[in-house]
Amino acid sequence: MTTPFARERQLAELAVLRASILTKKVLSTVSGISKADASPVTIADFAAQALLISALRSVFPDDAFLGEEDSEALRNDAVLRDRVWELVSSTKLADPDSGELLASPASVEEMLDIIDLGGRGQGGPTGRFWVMDPIDGTATFLRGEQYAVSLALIENGREIVGVLGCPNLRLDEGRVKETSVDREGLGIMLSAVKGQGSSIRFLTSGEFGLAKPLEELKASPHLQDMHIIDSLQSKSSKHELVHRLADTWGAPFPSTEVWSSHIRYAALIVGGGDLHLRIPASAASKMYVWDHAGAQLIFSEAGGKVTDLDGRPIDFGAGRDLNQNRGLIAARQGAYEAVMERLPGVLQDIPSQETSS
Repeated sequence: MTTPFARERQLAELAVLRASILTKKVLSTVSGISKADASPVTIADFAAQALLISALRSVFPDDAFLGEEDSEALRNDAVLRDRVWELVSSTKLADPDSGELLASPASVEEMLDIIDLGGRGQGGPTGRFWVMDPIDGTATFLRGEQYAVSLALIENGREIVGVLGCPNLRLDEGRVKETSVDREGLGIMLSAVKGQGSSIRFLTSGEFGLAKPLEELKASPHLQDMHIIDSLQSKSSKHELVHRLADTWGAPFPSTEVWSSHIRYAALIVGGGDLHLRIPASAASKMYVWDHAGAQLIFSEAGGKVTDLDGRPIDFGAGRDLNQNRGLIAARQGAYEAVMERLPGVLQDIPSQETSS
């Protein structure tokens, strides 16, 4: 009997592998380009989104898509458009049999239209749509540090399939660090289907490693050893309040600091992290669907728990941003209960509108 969503998972994993190959190819050119020139990440973003959507649309034509980019910039810039098309038309999987499963745009115009399927997508509470972030962590991508290629299937507002490619990730003594980079291969891939657990693959250049089930995540037994994941460079969260919470346990803050939202989830899943807490900096702070979808499922299927600050599940059917939720708690079991016990005291002096998202 076929496992539910097996075809979706296979196509999603292959699509993320191909997008990872593409982004790594672009990354190899960045060292010779000015740091002020953001064109490499722009090209890779567009090209990866085109390949991700093309692969899925050919097999699941009734599904919708949601991505960050539309094609307007490419339609207005022939040079940029040609560079993106060159990448899209030349990126292949090493295994031809697997490559045959993945469609590609047949023309420049089709490529632009496919990109727009994501950029103009709205998501919603009913039906199926795929959400993607072709390069999560653009600033660190340009520095040759950690970034992610994410893809998730949402059905009726809930995650069903999640795939997370971390092409630069090489664990350093079991921890995730910006500068611990896999320079020879394609890092790791994490994936999950709702109700079926999570798995990890270690990727060589263009080749799948064997998928291995992830063991159930356990929190640090002592609160003073709580391993907290954050990025102090982010302006969207009240880090001082997270720090205050850590102080109540005598725990260091942050224990791991990484920029990419999805790499923070990876740090929870495979990097020994116990907690990532996002307290919105203001009512104007937003959490976008593509920064969280898929990775949350992988973490949850491995034994983690994700809710908003009010203990409600994350609603991925609210549109392009997660406007039905206030903040975020992603924690290993045990750590989650400790956070919920202390959090009201940390938030009590803040007007509720300040922490609405």
